[in-house]
Amino acid sequence: MKGISYKIGFIYLVSILSVNLLYAGDLKIGYVDVEKVFNDYKKTQQNDAVLKEKGQNKAKERASLVADIKKQKEELDLLSDSGKLEKQSIIDEKIKALKRFDDAAKVSLRNERDAALKDIFNDIKTAIERYGKENGFEYIFNDKALLFKNESTDLTAAITEKLNTKD
Repeated sequence: MKGISYKIGFIYLVSILSVNLLYAGDLKIGYVDVEKVFNDYKKTQQNDAVLKEKGQNKAKERASLVADIKKQKEELDLLSDSGKLEKQSIIDEKIKALKRFDDAAKVSLRNERDAALKDIFNDIKTAIERYGKENGFEYIFNDKALLFKNESTDLTAAITEKLNTKD
C-alpha cells in the first residue's frame, strides 16, 4: 500500500513540475558543486592555515608537558620511598593537567573550526543567492542532489570567482 501512495505522489509531483515548466518560458536553472566552492574559497584555505598553525602550537605545548612528566618519572627512580610518594603525587597531578590541556585544546580548536565553517558556508550561500538574483535564475541546485546535469549549467567557477574577488 505504501509503495502505491509513493508512486502516486511521485507522479503528481512530476505532473506539477511538468506543467510549471511548460508555462515558465525561459526557466534559468543552474547548479553548484558546493564542496568544490568550499575547497577553492580563499577564506577556507586561510582558515585551514590558521587552524593548522594553532594545532601545531598546541602540539608543541603538549610536547613540553609530556617532556616534563617524563623528566619527573626519571627522577622518581632516584628517590627514597618517602620521596617517591611525594614525587608520584606530583606526576599524577601533571598527568591530570595534561588531560585537561588535551580536552581544552580539542574543544577550543573544534569550536573555532565550527564557527569558521558556519561563517564560510554562510558566505557561500549568500554568494549563490546573490548570483542567482543578479543573473535571473529561478533555481540553483547543489550538484550532489542531481541525477543528471548538463555542464553548461554549472555555476561553480562563477560562484568561486565571485567569492574570491569580494575580499
